[in-house]
Amino acid sequence: MADETTHERSIRARQTIRVVVWMVFVGVLVLVAAINTQEVGVDWVVGEADMPLWVVIACSALAGAVVGYIARWRRD
Repeated sequence: MADETTHERSIRARQTIRVVVWMVFVGVLVLVAAINTQEVGVDWVVGEADMPLWVVIACSALAGAVVGYIARWRRD
């Protein structure tokens, strides 16, 4: 019985740490994006566009999260 309780506490502690790390990561990402408000040029395969740097940062972060999720999903 004690082993199950210890194991459950260990799982909860890891989950809590994971959530805190993600919150810090998202907070830093939002802070960096908020600081970088200047317009930048983005070259696409078939064109070019000007957009705020925070949009480029947010899109890059989202694309990286999607690729990471797919890679993890395929591994499992």
